[in-house]
Amino acid sequence: MPNVRSLALTALVLALAAPTPGLEAQVRLMAGAGLSTPLGDFADAAEVGWHGAAGLHLGFPNLPVGIRGDGGYHSFGEASPTPKTNMLNGALSLVVELPGVGLVPYLLGGVGAYRTSVDGFEAISDSGIHAAFGVNIGGTLGFGGFGEVRFVNVNADGGDARFVTATVGFRL
Repeated sequence: MPNVRSLALTALVLALAAPTPGLEAQVRLMAGAGLSTPLGDFADAAEVGWHGAAGLHLGFPNLPVGIRGDGGYHSFGEASPTPKTNMLNGALSLVVELPGVGLVPYLLGGVGAYRTSVDGFEAISDSGIHAAFGVNIGGTLGFGGFGEVRFVNVNADGGDARFVTATVGFRL
C-alpha cells in the first residue's frame, strides 16, 4: 500500500499539471500562529501549547477550489510526569471556498506527515489527516488575514494523537 507522502505528492503533481485554459493560478503566502489543544488520550500526556505555521495556497480565479501546502511547529505544554512534547509537520490540503463577501469562509481537508519528539526520547514520524473550517478576511489589494480551526489526527503506533489548533494570520 502506498504511503501518505507518495499519495500527497502524486495528487499535487496531477493538480498542478492539469490543463486550465484561460485560468492563471494565484499563489498566496500564508503565515500564522495560535493555540494547540490536545484531545483524548493525548491530553493525558500533553497540555495546551502554541504553534506557528507557514504555507502556500494555490487558487484559481472563478473556481472555489484550491490546494494548500503548509508546515508547522507545535510545542505542547508539559503534563506531569510526561516531559514536553514538540511536533513538526508538513501537510497537503484541498481547500473549498464558500460564498462570501469581505469574509470568505472555507473548508479544508488533507493529509500530513508529523514528527513528534518528547524530551529525552527518540523522535517518531507518523502520518495523519486533518480537517478545518476557516475564514479569509480582505485580500482585494493582495494582503488579507485569516482565522482557522483545524482538527488533526496523527496515526501513531501507541494510539492516535488528536488535537485542535486555532490559528490567526495573514495572507499575501
